Amino acid sequence: MPKLFSYVVAHDLGFAPNPFGTFCTLAKCKFGTRKRRNIVELAEVGDWIAGTGAADLGKSAGHGKLIYAMRVDEVIPLHEYCKAYCGHRIDAEPEDDDPTSVALVSRYFFYFGRNAIDISDIPQKYLDHPFEKFGPGHRADFKEEFVEAFAEWLRLHFKIGIHGPPCKPHPELKLPTCPAQVRRKGRSR
Repeated sequence: MPKLFSYVVAHDLGFAPNPFGTFCTLAKCKFGTRKRRNIVELAEVGDWIAGTGAADLGKSAGHGKLIYAMRVDEVIPLHEYCKAYCGHRIDAEPEDDDPTSVALVSRYFFYFGRNAIDISDIPQKYLDHPFEKFGPGHRADFKEEFVEAFAEWLRLHFKIGIHGPPCKPHPELKLPTCPAQVRRKGRSR
């Protein structure tokens, strides 16, 4: 059964998540501690990751906003990811990382960035608590029916890919051209 992990994207720089190219990655971010594992260590292929806005509007989209959602398609060792994409992706610079660290890769993602959508737009059926996680850590206690409904809602209402630039682009990021507003299937918003 796929899980959905919801967490706060405190700094939407285009680094983590990195939606550029033909895939989205979550690498070098959201790692836990020995006592408490976090999203990157816990997520498996088929799970969903949803990043919501933080309070600092200079670095994130603000509370009540969905910055991105991605289905995890691959979980690869971080050192392999860095070796394969070094020089091509801002989040793939080699470091002396823990050899057990991994990168989450998605080819099925919806990145809204600065054009983040209201969480109130997400269907509430099967949702018996807030979607948004406040503060550090993550939330992964969603019912299977909600995870399926959330994935279906994304598929029906949005095109896969980038719908806006990061809230505060990383200075080394070479931004591709992004549409001015979120592209919904069949109509502009």
